[in-house]
Amino acid sequence: MQTANAAIIPFPSLAERLPVPPPARLDPLLDATVVCVARYGLSKTSVSDIAREMGVAPSTVYRNVRSVDNAVLLAIARDGRRLIDRIPEVVAGIDGPRVITVFLAESIRQCRAHPMVDKILRDEADWVGKLVTRKLDGILESGAEMAAPLLAAAMEVGVIRRQDPSALAHWTARLGFTCVLSPPPGDLNEALDALLLPALQPN
Repeated sequence: MQTANAAIIPFPSLAERLPVPPPARLDPLLDATVVCVARYGLSKTSVSDIAREMGVAPSTVYRNVRSVDNAVLLAIARDGRRLIDRIPEVVAGIDGPRVITVFLAESIRQCRAHPMVDKILRDEADWVGKLVTRKLDGILESGAEMAAPLLAAAMEVGVIRRQDPSALAHWTARLGFTCVLSPPPGDLNEALDALLLPALQPN
């Protein structure tokens, strides 16, 4: 059977189907959040720290994001969307359903290498526990909302098997989140191929 190439996925129109990222006007605030959390840790970062890094009054930060936790989640959402915008570059030359596993592996690596996420995973076990027990459903839902349009587009052009894109997106988001917290031993790409390709291979 001939393998469909990633180049036939309509990436420009796909971007229109994704959730709207945080507005660009928040970039200085989110950049400052990343710097402060990477420097001090999440539990020791305050709204005043972010404001000082930006050179503005704390009230400006409160008015825009209300809390450090919200600023962190917005920064993750923004940087996740930036990674999605790089899909054509990441999967260039990849054929068939490995488009999905290659991009997922790169997403996991980039997330773990993100200075803010790296600091939180290393030093903020309490916050990670709170995230998993209180906010995991929302995180996974956001991840699935981003993944579903990509998976649906890949199905439409025959890159992966036709199935419910929402259900597949939820499972993919769960797998990705687990690997961010604790990557599998050995080669990440090989592990994701073994887990996902049987479900993605076109009939």
